[in-house]
Amino acid sequence: MLNELLGILDKFGLSAEKRPLSALFSSKELNQKLYAQHFSGRSAVNESMRAQLLCFSTDSTIPLKRFIACQIAVDQRTDDGRIFRTTGIITEAVQGASDGALISYLLTIEDPLSLLNHRKNSRVFLNKNEIEVIEILHKEWCQRSRVYAASNQLDLRGLNENYEIKTQITQYNETDFQFLKRLLARISVNFIQKEQHAFVASFSTDIQAKKLSLFDQNQFLNQLSRQNIRFHRSDATERFDSITQISAKRMMQATQVHLQRWRSDFIDQEQTQKTSKHQHSENISNFGSGLELSYAITPASINDLNQKDGADRADILHLEKLAKNQTLMLDQLAKVFVAKSTVRDAEVGCWFELLGYTQIDQHRGADNEYIITSKEFFNQNNLPKDLNYQCQCLVEESNWLDKLVGFNGERQGNILNLQRREVPVLPIYDPILDRPKAHPMHARVTGEQGETVYVDEWSRIKVRYLFSRSEDNVHASNAGSSETDRDSAWVEVLTNFAGKGFGSRYLPRVGELVLLDHIDGDIDRPIVVGRIHESERYPSKFDDKGKLPDTRYLSGVRSQEINASGYNQLRFDDTTGQISAQLQSSYAVSQLNLGKLSHPKEKEKSDDRGEGFELRTDQWGQSGQVLVYC
Repeated sequence: MLNELLGILDKFGLSAEKRPLSALFSSKELNQKLYAQHFSGRSAVNESMRAQLLCFSTDSTIPLKRFIACQIAVDQRTDDGRIFRTTGIITEAVQGASDGALISYLLTIEDPLSLLNHRKNSRVFLNKNEIEVIEILHKEWCQRSRVYAASNQLDLRGLNENYEIKTQITQYNETDFQFLKRLLARISVNFIQKEQHAFVASFSTDIQAKKLSLFDQNQFLNQLSRQNIRFHRSDATERFDSITQISAKRMMQATQVHLQRWRSDFIDQEQTQKTSKHQHSENISNFGSGLELSYAITPASINDLNQKDGADRADILHLEKLAKNQTLMLDQLAKVFVAKSTVRDAEVGCWFELLGYTQIDQHRGADNEYIITSKEFFNQNNLPKDLNYQCQCLVEESNWLDKLVGFNGERQGNILNLQRREVPVLPIYDPILDRPKAHPMHARVTGEQGETVYVDEWSRIKVRYLFSRSEDNVHASNAGSSETDRDSAWVEVLTNFAGKGFGSRYLPRVGELVLLDHIDGDIDRPIVVGRIHESERYPSKFDDKGKLPDTRYLSGVRSQEINASGYNQLRFDDTTGQISAQLQSSYAVSQLNLGKLSHPKEKEKSDDRGEGFELRTDQWGQSGQVLVYC
């Protein structure tokens, strides 16, 4: 029956090589069983493409799992006869209605990058910048996923800036796609999935891998192959693709950005302010508008005090760069252009010169050049009337009309979002909202081999994040899950008394469990807020006797001798009728006991043994002047 269908199309001059729309699957079997009729979707800079392909077949027994993860190329014949190709991976397949002769299939096609949505993880990267982390992710995906490796390549040629090496970058309960998008947005790097070759020689040309292209300046964007697009109002007799409608939209935005953050090395707040150089309004100046975004962002990270980690030191230039990029982002949002077009090869991430539009022709140079930042598109084959009606009935019976843009309207078209080429393209980023939610979490104290207490001059420690898995740290020789000082950046420890050279000091020891919270809710800025007793790590046993809840009226501090069994303790006994205090060193059982003296408690109460005070030791005692007692 499919051969009969294709034969009918051939008679109407719609052979595979002449159809406006055709699909090529990486599966030869699917190529023999499916006819592509309608293609629609959306693609944009800093987003993954998502499209729908409507197909018909005479075979109702095709297993839907045969579609999933299959590579596909959708080819569209352009106005100049060339073949414009869009490739992707099938991520969803739905079997629709059948009339006994034909059956409908609706396929969802996405970029290879969409595969990253199906892997969620938590892990730590140390002493790397965001681009290095992206390279690690890409390499891992190529090793773990045959489909990804065959369909995606990383292209870094569009990067010109230098990026700060961070002491620690943390992925926390995020998909790899969310993580990648967040990292790139915070350093103002754009990404786009591009074809290796936007045009192919024939519909049967082999499917090639796409490119994940990163860029930080507009100069790295290519011009459309047709170079310019003509404005021409909609006309049924128009021979060439054109823009048929265009409108400009301007929106009020903040014109000033103020950023501030804490600098531990300065013991002071660091701040900067930037004002837009773009004229947002003829009625108010950028300085006098009062429209300002002021952020108190995460404190600057402090790396190894001896620079052993190789991370970049915090610098006011980093803060100024973020403020500048925030200002440029607001300039970008202030004015956009929306165009209705029939240009089938309008490629997202490319620029063109617009011709023939009176209101814009008065501009010169870059003012008349536009970058395509997003595209919503549809295209369909022009079937014979009876066959077209048959297909329409199947679509309506499948309830797919709302999913197929332009199905009952014009044969093809698109909506383009444009911005002037001279305006930098930047990802939308909020330094407060665009980060994962960070909650208190467990960690284990680590250190150099043989060390029991491992700290730096600021009393910071190293920890092992318990979520960090060895298989995720192969790239770093297991750093992150090695149970050594290589598992984290230096982590601050909260104390209840911290003066200049004075205060309280209780340093966590290697192997102890601590509770991490996060400064300003930033997952990359952990701080130890306490330690936890769990399971066999039972609470303090004063005098090495008793246990809770029997000894619940005792409080105080007990330490542990390094690599031995001795201890020191300050113990308060608030038991009714036996209130006392004790300062003790287990060495020579040296004690100062005060109050109602009693034997060490193993239960709620113990036997009395006197009143007043007791100063005793199994060794010698000494006084520099006089020791008076009576």
